[in-house]
Amino acid sequence: MASVKFFLCLAFLCSSAFALNIKHKGRLNTNEDEAIAFLEHYDTEYGPIINQYVLASWNYETNLTDENAMAVAEAGGVAGAYYAQASANASTFDTTNFSEDTKRQFSYLQSVSLDDAESEELYNILSEMGRIYGSYQACRSNPSTGLNECMYLEPELTELMAENGNYDDHLWAWQAWHDGVGRQLRPLYLRYVELSNKQAQLNGYADYGDQWRQKYETTEMETIVQDLYSQVEPLYKELHAYIRRKLYNTYGANYIDLRGPLPAHLLGDMWGRFWVNLNPIAIPYPDKPSTDPSPEMIRQNYTVERMFRTGNDFYTSMGLLPVPETFWNLSMLEKPTDGREVACHATAWDFYDAKDFRIRMCARVVFEDFQTVHHELGHIQYFMQYAFQPLNYRDGANDGFHEAVGELMSMSFSTTKHLNTLGLLNVPDDPDVDMNFLLFQALNTISTLPFHLTQDTWRWNMFRGDIPEAELNTQYWADKARVLGVAPPVGRDPAQDLDITAIFHVCNNYDMIRYFMRTFFQYQFNEVLCTAAGHVGPLYKCDFYNSTAAGDALAAMLQLGASKPWQDAMEAMTGQRDVLATPLLNYFEPLRVWLEAENAKNGEYIGWDVPATKVESPIEKIVEAKKKGSSPFISKEAAKYLAPIFEETLHSLRNIRF
Repeated sequence: MASVKFFLCLAFLCSSAFALNIKHKGRLNTNEDEAIAFLEHYDTEYGPIINQYVLASWNYETNLTDENAMAVAEAGGVAGAYYAQASANASTFDTTNFSEDTKRQFSYLQSVSLDDAESEELYNILSEMGRIYGSYQACRSNPSTGLNECMYLEPELTELMAENGNYDDHLWAWQAWHDGVGRQLRPLYLRYVELSNKQAQLNGYADYGDQWRQKYETTEMETIVQDLYSQVEPLYKELHAYIRRKLYNTYGANYIDLRGPLPAHLLGDMWGRFWVNLNPIAIPYPDKPSTDPSPEMIRQNYTVERMFRTGNDFYTSMGLLPVPETFWNLSMLEKPTDGREVACHATAWDFYDAKDFRIRMCARVVFEDFQTVHHELGHIQYFMQYAFQPLNYRDGANDGFHEAVGELMSMSFSTTKHLNTLGLLNVPDDPDVDMNFLLFQALNTISTLPFHLTQDTWRWNMFRGDIPEAELNTQYWADKARVLGVAPPVGRDPAQDLDITAIFHVCNNYDMIRYFMRTFFQYQFNEVLCTAAGHVGPLYKCDFYNSTAAGDALAAMLQLGASKPWQDAMEAMTGQRDVLATPLLNYFEPLRVWLEAENAKNGEYIGWDVPATKVESPIEKIVEAKKKGSSPFISKEAAKYLAPIFEETLHSLRNIRF
């Protein structure tokens, strides 16, 4: 790190001298040529500094040691200090009459940091939350062998939660994780909220949630997301009712109430985010050929590296860029076996030198991870396509665009047509197989929409101060009961628990509305690329593998990076500026019709009733009541539902920064 410190000192000397040259005797500088020269100077100096920070972060997350954490702190201090100085220098310019491009670049440098002590505290909190999440092990006496066993989230707990049928195993894992992680994170997270809000307010935002929303360059973000969800909510409720019946058939009346919410621990992963692992019990036509190629992948001796090379081939077949050779040597594609503690959550990394791009993942040879491989390679493709842009523009048009690209490619890869081409499936053209495929896609897509929405609408309210501290966890589950129809399997302690923190994105400072928005973006993009590829027929059969026309259309948008507002990037690719729900609804229309008929045939209750309590778990009450031979429900006259419905209102009416 000594060389980095020397470079920083040199950078400060240069930038300070440069700042002296651009000041006009205390007046703001209106010379755009000098402003452009300043931006070029910033690009040249800050790139190597941020590269060192990303390298230190990579080293830490692939080897969670105190020494590596200190290295991240040191590199982060260097990068933060340089950025603060650059931001101060940028403030010496009056950009009023500059070109739109110059104004936009300067907008990324208009940032004020916390003081040194609070900046360090915020960094330490985020680092500690990440460490807790990445290193926690849940331990128990194995119920079959009696031997003590400890499990990390990846892969042991994840694999346990993916299995169907063992209610008690899922209950133990869910409670062990949420109690063990969430309770440790609660005090750290509350302080993180205070500091993040303070920093956001220093930069002119109402709160940190307001800062997140304004990344979408609109003051109407809350209205937009609620309007989008209202259009797909009927489809979600049909899917919810169908899955509830399948869980009832699997676990029985002692655990599943056919008019109640779904138990959060039985939905296929630790958080009930993706329901795709429920496919074995939910598949509409189980006697038809399976659309899950996992067994064939095993039979053909697929390896993790082969999965990634197959994914890379998908992109290059469209005329897109291949990953660099260094990708194969420097990425962490599987969980190390040398005893290192690592962060396993799949992530793509841009090292800001226009040549080093990596993925960190603990991949397994299963179809779910094969899809994730294509998703993460989508991020890498985006990085490579905009690598020529100035540093300030090396990002997606918005966070949802970045997520949508990978999900879009994963969706095309997952079609039966493409998997047949790869020799991983051999399924005929059959409407029943199509329905199996569409349900599988819905379990990976439709089920996530209210989850991602609630994760962030709750946080927006929390950042605003709308939820009393004593009611944070209670309100979180109230919102989930109202919007998702999901409840915790056991009672939660309002004073100790903060269950929302026990997911990677929350404790690592990522918003999740990006995943909500990406779902709508990906289906809009899909329609355009399918047209470019000359596809004829149902959208769910579209595969743009080998279509360079589709690749050209996608690349043109990716190369814009963040240089234009996302609405401009959307218009360049799709011909219109708004995000729409109709492409998604068109894609799933055959499934909607089928679900409605199936649910009507079985007399399913569409929606869910929630018992009148905010502290006890309705699932726990059902289980206990069934054991006692009584009903958990109270009279209609006495019943009250959880979660009063909060009306979302517009906040922060000031002008958008750009």
